Amino acid sequence: MQNQHHLPGHVSQDQFNQMLVAPESFAAKPESLTEQMFVDRSLTENRFWLRIMKEHALFLGEGFNRKDTHLIQQTDRFHYFFEQQEKKAYQVPNNVSLVRKLNEESIELVHGFRNFKRNLLILIINCKISGFNFPLLVDHIAREAEYFMRTLTKFNQGILDPIQDAIISENVFWLRIMMEHSRFIVSLLDQSERNLINTARKFGDDFEVLLNQARDVESMLYQKQPTYPIIGKMNKDSESAAQEIRDFKKTGLELIKSCQIRNVINPLLADHVVREAEHFLYMIHVLEERLNKKKMEEKHL
Repeated sequence: MQNQHHLPGHVSQDQFNQMLVAPESFAAKPESLTEQMFVDRSLTENRFWLRIMKEHALFLGEGFNRKDTHLIQQTDRFHYFFEQQEKKAYQVPNNVSLVRKLNEESIELVHGFRNFKRNLLILIINCKISGFNFPLLVDHIAREAEYFMRTLTKFNQGILDPIQDAIISENVFWLRIMMEHSRFIVSLLDQSERNLINTARKFGDDFEVLLNQARDVESMLYQKQPTYPIIGKMNKDSESAAQEIRDFKKTGLELIKSCQIRNVINPLLADHVVREAEHFLYMIHVLEERLNKKKMEEKHL
């Protein structure tokens, strides 16, 4: 009896013995960054996000009540600081210690901006200041600042999340960003643009479905034993959706620049959300490459 074969669809003795062990103990360990990967990924994230942060400062300033000169002046200062840091990110040599220092400086700068955004949000929610900065928009850009800081902090620690956890967390973050972009677009288009509004609203609904699916996977598998098939499919589904909304945003940008649609969207803001969709696609491809490499490694074990 001890030598009977394991029947498909039935729990083996070894599996049974592990049933009361914490499933987190079977999770994959964080992966290390090579020096070249550290430099390349750090510079890519800095160059992308520092420009995004700079533009956040501009957009916030444009949304304040013109009487709040102190708030406008503060966002102008942030705009200047991020512009200088962005320039530095393009000038720093491909040197590990200098790139690590750049990351540290960016984290410190973004941390101050994150605090400003979070405190601003409380003031807006409590009706202490007026203007045109939607509370969800301020929360949205604060989350982006927090994401940027987390990313650089992990780089400086020399680690990457295990590929399964990385795919889950990146998708949960970015799918929400894309969902909110879709709904912000609805609120900034003139209500006579019915077809575009309906299209943007559908994108919002579709990304909400994908986000909820990703959160379900997060609940089931985050920091658990690797289960790659479902993780790979989630990444592929996100890739298709991200390509579609990227193309929609690009078309919208061209229509805005050529004055063919009625809206109150700053062309820079339209370009801003195109770049974020493209960065999501970049992250999907980075993760897919890591996942394929991990599958190959385990196949040859």
